[in-house]
Amino acid sequence: MGQKEMAGHGRHRHRPNNRRLAEQYDYVGEARLATTLRLTSYTASHVRSESIQPDKLSSKKLYADAETHWLEICGLSEAEVITRIVKEFGFHSLDAKDILTPQHVAKVEIENDRTLIVLNVCYYDERMVLQKEHVGLLLARNVILSFVERNDYKLFDGVHQAIANNLLDIRNHNIKQLLLHLLNALTSCLSEAASMTEELLEDIEDSLLDVSGSAEDIGISIQQRRRDSITIRRSTLPLKEELSKLIRTSGYFSPEQIPLFNDASDQVLFVLQTSDMCREIVDSLMDLYFSNNDLRLNSIMKRLTIVSTIFIPLTFLAGIWGMNFEFMPELDWRYGYAMAWLVMLVAAFLSWRYLRRKGWD
Repeated sequence: MGQKEMAGHGRHRHRPNNRRLAEQYDYVGEARLATTLRLTSYTASHVRSESIQPDKLSSKKLYADAETHWLEICGLSEAEVITRIVKEFGFHSLDAKDILTPQHVAKVEIENDRTLIVLNVCYYDERMVLQKEHVGLLLARNVILSFVERNDYKLFDGVHQAIANNLLDIRNHNIKQLLLHLLNALTSCLSEAASMTEELLEDIEDSLLDVSGSAEDIGISIQQRRRDSITIRRSTLPLKEELSKLIRTSGYFSPEQIPLFNDASDQVLFVLQTSDMCREIVDSLMDLYFSNNDLRLNSIMKRLTIVSTIFIPLTFLAGIWGMNFEFMPELDWRYGYAMAWLVMLVAAFLSWRYLRRKGWD
């Protein structure tokens, strides 16, 4: 193992984790973006959005306001800032630990007028590489806080459009309506990633069915999409049970909000079903991949066998004439060399003709 690999493994071993109880927790993810805040406030008649500094943030001021507030926190690397914001709105430092730990499984906790939702979503970037995003949602009274690692606010673009256009009368409902739109955006992200994985696997299947095509790197692509499917399923599976806590809590959603929640739940089920389908496709692709490799190997062995078969009589003749016997009539014959070439060419032609009639070419 090279020095770079050993150094990488060393960093992996000594990377901080948040498994033990502590006064202050660290961000243990990989996206080292500076923490920025954006506050979107709205009523039925107006919407305003602005950047805000962490030291200017006041939960009392927001709670006392008649507006609905959505505070977006992008970048979790400044763990002290994240912890301070979480405590500012009445949550525990252990809730900050869950937000600062991307490896944390999905969870939903409801206590009095506060709700904590932690989950992981996946999406494909422009290079068709699956990216994983750790998301935390905190709901308290008329304020929702959303925490993302590195998305630069793009994950919730659809929610901003919904607020601006008052989609499904979002500005005339309570804060739970905004929460449902955020959950819908996250489950839609998982759904799109699962569908894209299935499409990429189908493209690989088309490449494998074309036996004449190149199989270079197809095995690596299959394994990559297999890992993508596992990542998506691992991120989605806990949501099936955790999201049900919201609907089981009596009076948490109003009757007109239930369809929006059901839509998010349906997308979770779709992702799980698609992931199961991807797993079956991967199994069939691996079988097809190995079968194609066997066919290519058989084709190569067939060509080598044809070449060997053609040269067997030539090798035999060369061995006969290469013997050092004193009395060989061909040695003193003026046309012996030309006749040897003629005999070998005829033997090679007859061997090739025989193999072709047997369908070996």
